[in-house]
Order: sequence, then structure tokens, then C-alpha cells
Amino acid sequence: MIPLSHAQQRLWFHARDGADGALYHIPIGLRLHGALDRPALHGALADVTDRHEALRTVFPDEAGRPHQRVLDPADAAPALTVTVCPPAERARQAAEASSRPFDLATEPPLRAHLFTDGDEDHYLLLVLH
Repeated sequence: MIPLSHAQQRLWFHARDGADGALYHIPIGLRLHGALDRPALHGALADVTDRHEALRTVFPDEAGRPHQRVLDPADAAPALTVTVCPPAERARQAAEASSRPFDLATEPPLRAHLFTDGDEDHYLLLVLH
């Protein structure tokens, strides 16, 4: 088992203790215009998680002692959650998605949300813990 670094222990403790884990979230939003190839976008996200082990690491615990577990790349690609959403609603929906806690024991630290309004107007939100 790979032990946690001090920084990882702190994040794990705050998440387990019920502290506001959203304080440790990094939301990145991108406005995208034009036709979007969703399978290619999902493939690009899978490629990034494949290359970066930290994006595939979860922190399960046994008897209250956490450890690192690096997931297989095939199991760690973030799902691309797609929501049909008019532009006026995006800020609220993005804020909700950004603040949802991560389950560090089972969930890799990257989420991807696509808010779309038709075929040409998109907002991609990546949330990194």
C-alpha cells in the first residue's frame, strides 16, 4: 500500500470529517462554439487521465488508515455529464456542479460537465479536486 503524503492526508481528513471539500475544488470553464465531437472530447479526457497518474488516484481506507490506489486507465476516465441548459442557467448549474463533494475513497479527482444549448453553443466545466 502506498501511504498518503501530508497534503493528501489533510485533504482526506477534511473530506472524511465533512468539512467543505469544495474549498479544494478547482473549476475550469470553457465556452465552446460550433459543432462539438463529444466522443472525441471524451477520448481526450481519457487520454489526459491515462497520462497523469494523480488523476487516477483514489484514497480508500482500511480501519481508518487511508492509502493511495491508482486506478487502471480504463476505469478512471471521467464521465462526460451532458446537461441541456440555456445560457442564463449555466452559472447556477456550474456552481452546483463545482461544489458537489468528491468521494475520495472511490472517485478520481476529475469531473467533466458539458452544458449545451443546441448544436453550436456549449460550456465545458472541468472540476479538479
